[in-house]
Amino acid sequence: MTIKRYLLFAAAAVVAVVVVAVLMYLHPIGKSDHERKGEKVYELTLGHNMPPGSTMYIAAQRFADTVRDRTMGRVHINIFPAQQLGDDYKMIGMALEGKLDILISPAPKLSMVLPAMQYTDIPFLFPRVEDAYAMLDGKPGALLLERLRNEGLVGVAFWGNGFKQFIARRPIHSPSDFNGLNIRIINNEIISDQFTAFGAKPVPVELYKSYNALKSGETDGQENTVAAIYGLKLYEVISNLTISNHAYLAYVFCFNNNKLNSLPADIAQTLTSTAKELTSFQRELIKKEEENYINAIKNAGVNVIYLNEQQLGEFQKATAHITDKYRAVIGEDVIDLTTEYLQGKYHTKQEDNIVIGLSADMSKAASLSGIAIMRGMELAIKEINSQGGVLGKRLSIAVMDHAGSYSSSEKNVKTLSKIKNLLAIMGGIHGLLIMGDLEYVHKEKIIYLVPWAAGDKIANNPYHPNYVFRVSINDAKAGRFLVQQALKRSEKIAFLVVNNVWGKENAKIMTDCLLEKNIQLSALELFNMGEENILQQVQRIEASGADVLIVIAIPGDRLTIINGMATLKKKIQVLSHMTLTSSGYVFQDVAAPLKSMDLRFIQTFSFLDHDNALVERVLKDYLATYKVNTPQEIPIPVATAQAYDLVHLLALAIKNAGTTDRASVRDALENIQQYEGLIKTYSPPFTKTRHDALDVSDYFLATYDANGTIVPVDKGSK
Repeated sequence: MTIKRYLLFAAAAVVAVVVVAVLMYLHPIGKSDHERKGEKVYELTLGHNMPPGSTMYIAAQRFADTVRDRTMGRVHINIFPAQQLGDDYKMIGMALEGKLDILISPAPKLSMVLPAMQYTDIPFLFPRVEDAYAMLDGKPGALLLERLRNEGLVGVAFWGNGFKQFIARRPIHSPSDFNGLNIRIINNEIISDQFTAFGAKPVPVELYKSYNALKSGETDGQENTVAAIYGLKLYEVISNLTISNHAYLAYVFCFNNNKLNSLPADIAQTLTSTAKELTSFQRELIKKEEENYINAIKNAGVNVIYLNEQQLGEFQKATAHITDKYRAVIGEDVIDLTTEYLQGKYHTKQEDNIVIGLSADMSKAASLSGIAIMRGMELAIKEINSQGGVLGKRLSIAVMDHAGSYSSSEKNVKTLSKIKNLLAIMGGIHGLLIMGDLEYVHKEKIIYLVPWAAGDKIANNPYHPNYVFRVSINDAKAGRFLVQQALKRSEKIAFLVVNNVWGKENAKIMTDCLLEKNIQLSALELFNMGEENILQQVQRIEASGADVLIVIAIPGDRLTIINGMATLKKKIQVLSHMTLTSSGYVFQDVAAPLKSMDLRFIQTFSFLDHDNALVERVLKDYLATYKVNTPQEIPIPVATAQAYDLVHLLALAIKNAGTTDRASVRDALENIQQYEGLIKTYSPPFTKTRHDALDVSDYFLATYDANGTIVPVDKGSK
């Protein structure tokens, strides 16, 4: 290099250093133009639940970039995707407290703040995605966002993640395919009711735990959008995807109210207008990517099922009651506007179904009984509707889970009573809960059907006219039946009863029965619900010299009782109320201790012991509908049969009355002359003074075989 060129390079380097120094002085590193001018830069936080790379992630980033550009760098938005700040509920709490400035939340999750945000979870409400957009961008959506502002959040737009679909371990073509499956849901009443109506057990699991729940077998399926199924890789742990488009998963783009109001007016305007403007961009992203996601899921080996119109119709009928059920929760105005739009566009008319409600335990200790009752209702309604319904109208079911709770039972009955065209409510096994509902039921003149609960005062209540009709055992008769059966074995009899009103009432009935025969009770032992150990009670029973033990217990305590009785050195005959057979337990848990016991319990029906063409036909339909291979696998057949007969008796009363007026149908139930049912030929089922359709002559004893099947024994000893 020549000296001249060296001097030129050196001079250039000096100039460069000077220029950089001047620029650094004028524009310090790390500061925006506004900061250098002494203007405030606003740092905002935004949280959402979708992973990097998702359409929600891309749209949120576009929002942050656009706001930055439009405010000339005065606003910087820090984005926290994939629940980095906590689950959806935690982020909602942060947004309410002002710890999170901007939130893009699934609308159903915001129901914790505003229950009406369950709107888009109403199944099969929107035939097409453009209908969902029309409602969310129109008056119904504006009403919901306006009500959200009252809770401290300013909702400005509905973004979304597409229609929800079903994924499961087994192929889903119809509602009955869900029977017996544990389905992951968010903690949301509408979604819970939807899957309960399908015969599944809803299991609340947070989004980012849903993969492991499927992988471990805790759940058998879930509903979610194609974007979420792909983004969370749920297709890796599930084998079937059903494209049902049953509910639109809307996301609410919202701001903390105080934060938005604290910003300069021009910045607040930019934030809200940009969120609204990018709504169409975010929706287009979903539309473009969904087909790619489905193809990728197919290529991963997942069976993709597209429902036809007939199959969609079955799902729609199974959930048709949900719109009316949640009308008051969502808002009469929102539902009416939606119905008006849909009827105007599709020229449809809402079906004028006759609705029968079901309020029972569908998720806790007695859930198997609730499912068995629901199946009996479904089978009967299916038959009736296939023959044209009643008075030209179809029957439908509205299912609600009270989970064994007094307050939930009361709430269910009041909610069901508001459903359009509700004629009757069917209850579950919890007699004390039904007793608490009787005042309201009679005030509203609602026919109450009882397919299990045995308390004498349920059907023989003081109300006139009496709206309760039962096809099940009655404690006053069951207690005597059990004592009669015990006396055939020995006069040394002991009682083991649950320590509540129901247990003590049964104990009194049975004690009085023994006293009438001048027989002294050997022992009376009480136990508390949920008691884990009854060894002391069992030892005292054994010490009393009893040869026979009569048990009155709730289903949740069955394992404790069976394990306790298995410790006896002396083999004592155990006779039980049929309630002991009503829980959804795993038979293997009690198979070993049962081997050392002689346990028998009351029943009124069995699919295994019959010579009846009707029973054979219903059995065939049950096996086909619920994908059950043998009659031995049917859970709690007595509950199914009693519910089946009750629905048919109600339908016959409607036909005879010629109207769906509740009082008229009630009167008609008292005047049915004869009906050939599953359990027996009723001649008549009810009278003006008798609302119990079964008598002691209809009771028999049954037991469990080695496989856990309920099998009749001593049927000739009625």
